Amino acid sequence: MDIKEFVKKEAREKLASEFTKEGLFELREETIRGNKYQVFANLPQTLRDYFQFPLIHGEWDFLAYEETTYSYQEVLNTSAGLAHILVNNFEIKKGDKVAFSMRNYPEWINIYIAVTSIGAIVVPLNSWWQGEELEYGVTHSESKIFIGDGERLDRLEGLLKETPRISVRCDASKFMNTVAFEDVVTQKDSFPDAEIHPEDDASIMYTSGSTGYPKGVVATHRSVVSAPETWALLGQLAGQIEVDGVAGSSMPAPENPCTLAAVPLFHVTGSHAVFLLSLVTARKIVFMYKWDAKTALSLIEKHKVTDMTGVPTMAWEVLEAHKEYPEIDISSLKGLGSGGAARPPEQLKSQEKEHPDKVATVGYGLTETNAHGTNASGPILYERPSTAGFPIPPITQIKVVGEDGKEVATNEVGEVAIKSTCNFRCYLKNQDATNEVLDSEGWFRSGDVGCLDDEGFLYIKDRIKDIVIRGGENIACLEIEAAIYEHPSVREASVFGIPDERLGEILAVRISLNPEKTLSQEELSSFLEKKIAKFKIPELAWFQDEELPKVAAGKIAKKDMREEAIKELGLN
Repeated sequence: MDIKEFVKKEAREKLASEFTKEGLFELREETIRGNKYQVFANLPQTLRDYFQFPLIHGEWDFLAYEETTYSYQEVLNTSAGLAHILVNNFEIKKGDKVAFSMRNYPEWINIYIAVTSIGAIVVPLNSWWQGEELEYGVTHSESKIFIGDGERLDRLEGLLKETPRISVRCDASKFMNTVAFEDVVTQKDSFPDAEIHPEDDASIMYTSGSTGYPKGVVATHRSVVSAPETWALLGQLAGQIEVDGVAGSSMPAPENPCTLAAVPLFHVTGSHAVFLLSLVTARKIVFMYKWDAKTALSLIEKHKVTDMTGVPTMAWEVLEAHKEYPEIDISSLKGLGSGGAARPPEQLKSQEKEHPDKVATVGYGLTETNAHGTNASGPILYERPSTAGFPIPPITQIKVVGEDGKEVATNEVGEVAIKSTCNFRCYLKNQDATNEVLDSEGWFRSGDVGCLDDEGFLYIKDRIKDIVIRGGENIACLEIEAAIYEHPSVREASVFGIPDERLGEILAVRISLNPEKTLSQEELSSFLEKKIAKFKIPELAWFQDEELPKVAAGKIAKKDMREEAIKELGLN
């Protein structure tokens, strides 16, 4: 199908209908929580089965970290060994929660596979969180055990004293109630027996909304595996697209796929678009210890990395760094994707012009949708660089609704709503919040403002929620304000986002001081370092003696202060 035809909504739907009639991607209708969905008839519906599915590829290198490479079978056997330890030594049963937090280590993958393969529930916590934040995630989820590296275990000093722990790549003897991963885990040929249903809970991933404490997003096995399987379907559809008579050039499918895990695995971009998607394509994953653009270039050259998905900042920095180090060979890199935040159209135009051999891709999704929503790549994206892409028919439905919940007309702005098998089940212990965003028909209201054009392409315009997206990280302004209010000098505080070319947005705050009190940005940062993760600390701060400006209803005029700050900084 010619690309000019594929961009038409009806043509995409017709192609998808033909592709899903039979074979690997055959679909069937199934009722889930009272609503009918299209589900894959021949692909795994649980993570336990999904992790066995890649064995059809045969033996292949799966993970590379520093100088060590692990085959998929090795990873699976180590994960099986951990599963036996969790069952036999820690009495983890189906439905129990296991929390873990660390850098992008191979053990992160082992834990995810082991826990979900025995019917327990993974709780991957943000590795940038400080001690009290980690404690909240463990206690709120009621996790029976915590697994972490040395840095995370250090942060928990004096906290969670009764929670047993497994340490990763550090000295377990330094920590109470802790055993070392390498001391207890041995490879096993099979996992403990477990009966798992597609609608059993599989994961709880915490996301920052607009109401302070992060919410635990509960996803089922089917909702998790549906995301990579649907992206795999998209890859097959893209293979049918012809650009200048060449099929598949809009989304390259290399012989030896290899990706760079530059984004944290505790995000759905990392866990789903990088880790889980790699299993259906036999893709090798190269881990980075810490993000650095030059190091990324060297790893791309060393491992012949073929694609990379990260936040927009990372995609841009790789290309900019290559200008400084042109001697590093990154010719293997054919796909450069981004997720977690919008990618500036100017960057896409620059990539198309300066790096025509590296196809740009964008994806829009949320933790609540297991990173799944819309996608676009290559010429389709270059012609409409502001789009977030199109939903994959007939799996995913997108609509835009007004304040009354009714669908608005094409090209009209409203709140983006998503319906698919990838949608989450609920917010943990928060039915009110669940009911606010997930209706009885299965539609999830995203909190993002956008519109759909005549051909079904989505455009994100704004956000309803009071959050800032800094380098792909959702940051609740209310949470930061609550921490700032604990300082005795603060009378009022309002946190907001300021546009930033590198990170998309950075945090700023305007503070009204109590009478006869003083406060500097350095003092504020030092105070907040003990309370919240460093990436949540405002990089810009204004202090004043008078009260913060208010709107007619008596609320702080946050929008006005943001516009004033942007103007003052010369960013408008």
